[in-house]
Amino acid sequence: MDKRVMAIKVRLKPSPEQIEEFHKNFGCVRKVYNLTLNEYNKLYEKDNSIKPNYTFLYNLMMKYKKSIPYLDKMESTSLQQSIRDLTNAFNNFFKNPAHNLPTFHRKKDKKFSFRQTIPPNKKIIEKNKISLRKYGKIPFQTSKEYRKLLNQPDLKINNITIKYDGIHYYAIININYDTLKHFELTGKKIGVDINSNKNGWIVTSDGVKEHFDVNHENKMIKYLNQLISPCRKKLSRKKKELLKRLQKQYNKRTNKLQDYLEKLSYNLVKKYDVIVFEKNYAKIKILIGGEQNLIFPLSEFINKLKKKFEWYKPEAEGVVFVDAKNTSKTCHKCGHINENLDVKTRDWICPKCGEKLDRDVNAAINILNRWNPGDCLESTQ
Repeated sequence: MDKRVMAIKVRLKPSPEQIEEFHKNFGCVRKVYNLTLNEYNKLYEKDNSIKPNYTFLYNLMMKYKKSIPYLDKMESTSLQQSIRDLTNAFNNFFKNPAHNLPTFHRKKDKKFSFRQTIPPNKKIIEKNKISLRKYGKIPFQTSKEYRKLLNQPDLKINNITIKYDGIHYYAIININYDTLKHFELTGKKIGVDINSNKNGWIVTSDGVKEHFDVNHENKMIKYLNQLISPCRKKLSRKKKELLKRLQKQYNKRTNKLQDYLEKLSYNLVKKYDVIVFEKNYAKIKILIGGEQNLIFPLSEFINKLKKKFEWYKPEAEGVVFVDAKNTSKTCHKCGHINENLDVKTRDWICPKCGEKLDRDVNAAINILNRWNPGDCLESTQ
């Protein structure tokens, strides 16, 4: 059986004392990150040959950790993981200048999280409770399937990330997991045209148009922002309650999107062996409904497809890309290119063969037809 790394997200039910300790650690992790970054920036101004590897940054952190008493009382591995995150941020920048230099973490950004490493072969989950260093046992909620998986005696847990989204507390458990079975090859392939959400954000060569609807959440977010605007007192009870409701809507919209991406990518990989996309997908931004639009994470969706092909169908061709030039204007029946076709026209008739064509479905079929096995611009492999 193949080994893979998997992350399972569970909802925590911490006590008031545990919540207080969580927030102390959120602040300490942010402070360690910012202090280390600040110290490195000062040294870099004097000597720009200094490379920010993990050992160097860790030693910087240890210099001032002893001088700040409350840092020494915090769970140590979460502080070390903060330095690893800073190291990775520097590494990404030096590997690719398109990445930004690491910036200071601000409290108002509301990115509350810290990560603990877990010693090998240590069992920290028992039934519906998880044991964390410094915090004790914390009840959690998840599905029966995940609870059964997490309680396996030989399960290896690499690390745990604790997150707070403004409403609830979550643990993201990183595990080594055995793939129980692979999907059977179906021999099916499909072409995909990327579009606006109004016409189906993706349209397949099978004629399926995928829509994603968060209009209700967008309307609620707009409505609550209008209610919050007249509240001038920062600490008023009314404003606090409205902000809490607003955060719930943001969380609901995000969770709805993530759930949709997971289910759609899983079903596509199960059904098809090859999924053909247009090459320029990364340059396209898809806006999702309402006045406050949500940019659809195309790259994230395609990465999920690639990862699921690796997990469930490693022998399949997987996700591939082709040049999509003139795929909308070209009749998939006779190959005639309709140069007079404008962007607003969704349905058209081929002037050469008389075929009635849906612009997006036609483009998806042409994208599929341009792919040849083993001859593509890019693939999952």
